[in-house]
Amino acid sequence: MPAITSKSSEDVRRSASVVRTSENFLELVLAGAKDFLAGYDATFEFGGVFCPTRRKVAVGSPLTVRVRLGRRQPPVVLLGRVAWRRPGRHLEKIRAGIAVEFLASEQSKAEYLLNLGRAGSALKSRRRHERLPVDLPVNIHVPGSATGLLARLRDVGRGGAALTSLEPIPGDIDLVLEVSPPGAQVAMEFSARVAWSRAGEHDIGTGVEWRARDAGGARRIKEMVRRLAALSPHEPPVPTV
Repeated sequence: MPAITSKSSEDVRRSASVVRTSENFLELVLAGAKDFLAGYDATFEFGGVFCPTRRKVAVGSPLTVRVRLGRRQPPVVLLGRVAWRRPGRHLEKIRAGIAVEFLASEQSKAEYLLNLGRAGSALKSRRRHERLPVDLPVNIHVPGSATGLLARLRDVGRGGAALTSLEPIPGDIDLVLEVSPPGAQVAMEFSARVAWSRAGEHDIGTGVEWRARDAGGARRIKEMVRRLAALSPHEPPVPTV
């Protein structure tokens, strides 16, 4: 059974987590960015984290890891799969838990949490809204271009969203995203601006901030997030990568 070699037993002991479950869903919750840093495992291709729990889950099962950022900050949610699990050994002070291997789309979130954990109280999260993990196709229209770009929506909130694509998305420009939330009869269009971009081995990750030009735009963003949250409030989307 694999063991964590880069983290002390005291670090793992402090990394308090809880488990929320339903028939087809597992969510692990870490108490904060410091616990994420203490349990982080860089040996996985896209990173991973050890979460203390006695829950027995099959290797390969999809799950989410929710990292709390404080009472007034929304948590960060990462998608992954169970890489391995180990039983606890009380006499050896080894805590039971699950190692989660993150999907390629979660690299930017993991780096963000690592930076928060390293900075401690010197750096605060700038997010004001929780991000929901999703997996939906989206069409991106770049002003001045006759052709659109195909991408996938990986997480979404009232402040912005994260995308993955095979083609690079131009940075620091305004875009129009065409999204078809479940239950919508026609696609919904949203104005956004590229906030960051990062090239991975298999795809390109891009973060966007919504640009609501008027009250109607803000209502559309709120309605899209509401529909996606209502789609399956207790179950993450099935990963495609």
